[in-house]
Amino acid sequence: MRDLLRGLSREWTSGNEKHPPFPSPSHTFEATLTSALPGANFQAVVTVEWRGREPEAEAKVRAFAWDHLARWAAPRRVTVATHLADLINARGVTEIAVPQTSLVLTHLRVRITVPPEALAVTTAWEEAERRATLEKQRRGDELRQLRWLRDEIFGRPDIARMYWHLHHPADLRSLTDPLFDTIAAQLGGGERVTASPQVEEDPISVLIGKFVAGLSADERRHLISQLDRVFRSFDRTDLASQLGDPSDRVGS
Repeated sequence: MRDLLRGLSREWTSGNEKHPPFPSPSHTFEATLTSALPGANFQAVVTVEWRGREPEAEAKVRAFAWDHLARWAAPRRVTVATHLADLINARGVTEIAVPQTSLVLTHLRVRITVPPEALAVTTAWEEAERRATLEKQRRGDELRQLRWLRDEIFGRPDIARMYWHLHHPADLRSLTDPLFDTIAAQLGGGERVTASPQVEEDPISVLIGKFVAGLSADERRHLISQLDRVFRSFDRTDLASQLGDPSDRVGS
């Protein structure tokens, strides 16, 4: 009897042993990721693993991972490909729920490469930026130099003479030349012209201008009479008085 119970116990235990869990589904695919510069893209080999089962799970996880990687790549240039891969892989072990599914992305790993043409585009772009920056700096330095000459040197005859003598020590006669006084008078005699600020046109003013332009003479007189009332209701008689002769307005 004891042997029989042992046999039953072994059969029951054998039939109820826990089976090892199913391995996590995984998928590897290639992706082209747009960088911050047009015409220069990252090339990535992406491996994803996930938990959960539902129809088209692989396609859903792949689309989610692709979108996730695209947002990481978009603000960066291909010259930081290694850094980008390190950032993504460092976060790739964090579980992320795939929106609108029961799936969970459990692992994300990428290997990013940069095609030669993408690197060439980026290099050319950065060289153009460098040249533009240098040119802007050169123009700024030149403008500061000109302002310094105008305000500190040639706007003051005595300093202008010394400045001339510093660069032309053998030409002593020029120190008595009245030309320095003439130059100083011309540089300081008029108002300095500054560039007028760019003012954006008010869209409401544009609409009103179009409306008024399409009115007939009678309609304009009627509009003026209405504006007279509006201005006066806001205590702006100064504006109301500029609308024209009262005899031209339509009586209320």
